[in-house]
Amino acid sequence: MTIQLDKLPRSVTTSDIWDWFSHEGEIAFIDINESARDPALSWAKIRFEPPPKRPFWSTGTYWVPHPDVHRYPNGLKIFVNPFRATPRCWVRSPVSPDRYHPVKITLHPLAIQFGSMLGPRSIKVMKSFYNTVDEHTLKLEVSLRAMRLTAFFPMEVETRGGKHVRQHKVTIDFSKMKHLHQSPADENGCALVVPVNVPPQYYCKQPNIRSSFSDDANNWNATETWNRATDLVEQAGIPMKHPVALHNDYQDPGFIDIGRWTTIRFVLDASTQAAKLENQQLVSALDDFNITTQVHEEGDFRVTHGAHADMWKHLEQPTLVENGNALEMLQQTSDAIIQLPFETRYQLEVCISRNILNEHTITPEFLEKLASMNPRKARLYLEYLADQGEPVQNPMSVFQNPEAEAFSPIARIPQYCALVRKAVITPTTVRFNSPAVEMSNRVMRQYKHIQDRFLRIQFVEELENNKITINKDQNDEIYKRVLRTMYQGIRIGDRTFEFLAFGSSQLRANGAYFFCPTEHTSCDDIRKWMGQFSHIKIVAKYAARLGQCFSTTREVRGISSPAIREIPDIERNGHCFTDGVGKISPFVAQLVNEDMALDIFDKPSAFQFRMGGCKGVLTVWPDAKGMEVHVRESQKKFEADSKGLEIIRCAGFATATLNRQTIIILESLGVPIKAFTDLLDQQLGSYEQAMKDNGVAIEMLTKFVDEHQTNLVIAELLKAEFKTDELREPFVINVLSLWRSWSLKILKEKARIQIEKSAFVLGCVDETETLRGHSKDSEGSKPKDVNMLPQIFLQITDSRNYNKTHIIRGVCIVGRNPSLHPGDIRVVEAVDCPKLHHIKDVVVFPATGDRPVPNMLSGGDLDGDDFFVMWEPSLMPKTWNYSPMDYAAPKPQELDRDVNVDDLRNFFVKYLKNDKLPLIATSHLGFADQLGPMSPKCLELAELHSKAVDYPKTGEPATLRRDQQPRKWPHFMEKKQTYHSHKALGVIYDKVVNKAIQFNPIWDSPFDDRITRKYKLDNELLKAARRIKSQYDTAVRRLLSQHDLKTEFELWTGFAMSKPAVGTDYKLQESLSHEYDALKYRFRDICYEAAGGKLTDQVDRFVAAMYTVTEEETKIALFEHHRGPINDAGHILQPRKLEPKSMPLISFPWIFHWVMCRLALGAKYDPKASVLAAAHRRATQHHKSSTDPGPSQVSACSAQDQETMPEPGLGPEVHTRLPDGTVVHRQATEQDEEESAMDRLGRLTGE
Repeated sequence: MTIQLDKLPRSVTTSDIWDWFSHEGEIAFIDINESARDPALSWAKIRFEPPPKRPFWSTGTYWVPHPDVHRYPNGLKIFVNPFRATPRCWVRSPVSPDRYHPVKITLHPLAIQFGSMLGPRSIKVMKSFYNTVDEHTLKLEVSLRAMRLTAFFPMEVETRGGKHVRQHKVTIDFSKMKHLHQSPADENGCALVVPVNVPPQYYCKQPNIRSSFSDDANNWNATETWNRATDLVEQAGIPMKHPVALHNDYQDPGFIDIGRWTTIRFVLDASTQAAKLENQQLVSALDDFNITTQVHEEGDFRVTHGAHADMWKHLEQPTLVENGNALEMLQQTSDAIIQLPFETRYQLEVCISRNILNEHTITPEFLEKLASMNPRKARLYLEYLADQGEPVQNPMSVFQNPEAEAFSPIARIPQYCALVRKAVITPTTVRFNSPAVEMSNRVMRQYKHIQDRFLRIQFVEELENNKITINKDQNDEIYKRVLRTMYQGIRIGDRTFEFLAFGSSQLRANGAYFFCPTEHTSCDDIRKWMGQFSHIKIVAKYAARLGQCFSTTREVRGISSPAIREIPDIERNGHCFTDGVGKISPFVAQLVNEDMALDIFDKPSAFQFRMGGCKGVLTVWPDAKGMEVHVRESQKKFEADSKGLEIIRCAGFATATLNRQTIIILESLGVPIKAFTDLLDQQLGSYEQAMKDNGVAIEMLTKFVDEHQTNLVIAELLKAEFKTDELREPFVINVLSLWRSWSLKILKEKARIQIEKSAFVLGCVDETETLRGHSKDSEGSKPKDVNMLPQIFLQITDSRNYNKTHIIRGVCIVGRNPSLHPGDIRVVEAVDCPKLHHIKDVVVFPATGDRPVPNMLSGGDLDGDDFFVMWEPSLMPKTWNYSPMDYAAPKPQELDRDVNVDDLRNFFVKYLKNDKLPLIATSHLGFADQLGPMSPKCLELAELHSKAVDYPKTGEPATLRRDQQPRKWPHFMEKKQTYHSHKALGVIYDKVVNKAIQFNPIWDSPFDDRITRKYKLDNELLKAARRIKSQYDTAVRRLLSQHDLKTEFELWTGFAMSKPAVGTDYKLQESLSHEYDALKYRFRDICYEAAGGKLTDQVDRFVAAMYTVTEEETKIALFEHHRGPINDAGHILQPRKLEPKSMPLISFPWIFHWVMCRLALGAKYDPKASVLAAAHRRATQHHKSSTDPGPSQVSACSAQDQETMPEPGLGPEVHTRLPDGTVVHRQATEQDEEESAMDRLGRLTGE
């Protein structure tokens, strides 16, 4: 029941109200609001659950003592009234409108038990709590309004203050509960078993409720009196003494493994008819909420009791208890320990942590079988189970599975990739991922001989759909768990992985690298090898410099060390105009282009790089000769022995999009709402038309270019007539449909309106100092004088004709995401500058003026930042010269000693606890809609956001006050307390909210017979294609699982329909692109080798085979879908659903999209029209003799021109079974030598 309190003094706090009213009943919520009529007064709501026992509000007034006795000598008179005439005590059934259930159902179980399901009808109980005589110490509460089950139980805890009983609770959302089991229990009982796949959330009640109140908080919730629990033990300090592990062998009588014992059994009273009716009411209510109950007769559901899973005593030496029984200790130490190699043990823990195998059903026989096998073979059996993703009741059955026997997912690992193991640490447990092939970094390449001793970790919530949260006082135990991980490490078998380092990107994702030391290599040894950091006394900066070595890069092979030349920075007025940017010679740039076989426009003008201790951007510049790379002091961060040139990415062209922040800023600078809605309306109409008209689709795809040029590739597929009135090729139809669904999704969620007259590109500097710079005199001035604007140079590739470029001229706006301050978006003049004509797809900023233009754009620099430039006339603001914000980072704290590893550990945990960046950005968006971005509150939040952005570098956290968070939000943010916004974002949201379209793939369209009938393919070629496709499919499915993607089309395009667990949609798209690129390059090389070379006819024939076997698998799956699959007994089973997880993957041949176009178009195909730079180079070389497949056939990723690293233990021949039952084999290949830079120089110059 909710009561409203009126005419409260403004000084009243939530703790005052709790003091005054807590004796009337159990308060669940308090909310204080400002009075709209009198600013000196406020009003409040308090909610009681359950309703108070007496109607204290019936008189309309309530007298309470006030702390200010001088002002209120007789107390304070409060006006009290029910917020609603009648409390909401009933909830309508969602399936039967005529049926009602109580809002909250409360039972007092006889027992609450924790354990694990052993099978569909069997549970093993590990820990039990029983109701004490005549006392209801246990409680089961089901809230149908919150759709949550909560169980309360007391537990004895020993702390420094001695032993005492603390109240605990566990909560399970209905969404996590699929079904229940009901069975008889004892003579007069009924058992209700609740199995959940993911650990529920546990809490411990604060002993002092008053500590949960905050003076500056206007609301309070009873949930704030409960602290999140990560371990349930009697002796509170025990977990902090142990490494984090899947199996915790705490010698503690109260221990409950809440991360592993995820099934709860409630024993309910059923001795009376009334008790039976209460139980039935609970079951009936849950059934209406789609939680079904399976009723078992006595003896049909098995309950066993035990303390631990037996398997661990066969794998690990038990912990000896002090003062224990001598005979028992002797028995423990005499048990034979089964030794598993690390790769087998790791994969076993992958299967157990992912609930594929149940530790309670694993037998010594199973462990001995694994131990007796070849380690690689044992690992592959377990990898097979992990990839299937389905629980296995009988582990021994895997050894009789022919598909598991033939399973072989990884052919080989290219030199630019590494086999990475990953652990995710949740508040209650740890989960491991199967090793995945990823683009590597400098450290992994240096220590590739001990690659299996690296472990990438990430702290996430239980569902792995969000970063772990420790920035609330109630999450202090999670904070301790992170601290424990950083100091005690992570144990897997006999290895303990210790904290190594983290970079800025890992830090923002709550991640780090760990390493298990060897006899010859320790974590300190690796950190020393990375570089000389002793001059850095700022912990955050020290960590960031270490992190440079963990950037995902590709080392340019054949360049052991370029000719490094140091050049001075351009500095003026205390500003550095060349911060982060240097030069690279055209020749070295050409080596990079060849080495990377880029799926981008040919000949990039700039590269983001790492080289030793240097970082930033290198721009191609004619005055850099031969093997020269010119670096500046601003790029040198530390000294390192490694001098190889490493590339993160290359400059490329993309069009820009508006987003929520830029729209709010532009609207405040005078751009009318109609300018945004006109652009939006045009796009919405085009998306609809694009699905019917190829011409419209191609126009949109080439007009709006994404950062990875996926749109242009899709346009090429349409031009190749894969979608016509007669043909709807399934892969092409799906990626086109996904493009539309994704585009509408980001319009709704982010207001990302595509701008045709725009560019989204890397930034660099005008080395000629020709362009006019920014003048401080222009700041705040009202006149619009073009001659006072700073100048930029921008030459972009024509997205409709890749061989042409355009130079942009005229007034533009330029900015950088995110833009929160009105001065973050600047008006500039784009000009033609002949001296800069060699630079394309990069925005060139002036090196003159009073202040660098990038620095005014949300505090940007030139070490790899992307900038948007727009020349759309309707978006030109009325205000040109709003004063920019001063993005001076706070002075960080320096140590008076060397930074040590404990400083890094503590900073990591402190960052996780104090990272407020997402909260600040959200608050700014909420206030900016209400008050405008020029309001004092928003300007304050913009400065706070800048401080939060710099936190990983400065170590200085940003503190967000309660009054800096909105009480109500604009409706487009889709929060609980909302108002309807009529500003630009509100209008845009209203136009697109109902336009979003769910992406549902189709498979039943016919494949393209222009390709399937082109060649008569022999069995050996088809066998090779099937073999490689099996490996490709496994690699793709692992990436899909890792990023929680539903379809391969999202991976191929980078258009993810699901929300990223960590980071932004943009970062997810970037990550997907990098990881899928690595996968594509790897499998292209394997296919080239299987095809016998890279000549046109060889490649075309093999790609046709790839397409043919893909069609075969799809036809079989569709046939089984319509008829139903046949089991081993020959019986037809229920047909499979036509959904992604039950259908074969079809993207395999499309890693060669330009070859598919060539096959389809035949003589009409023009290779120069392909977006792929690699395709252009191949097109100029296809005439080379097939007897000379070596270096003269230029392709950086070819099998002939790469160093490959065989997977440890990889045999010369393995077999694999395909979905259609075919068993095929593959042969291992020999490694080839690298081509040196000088050899390539001779080849390119013809000498």
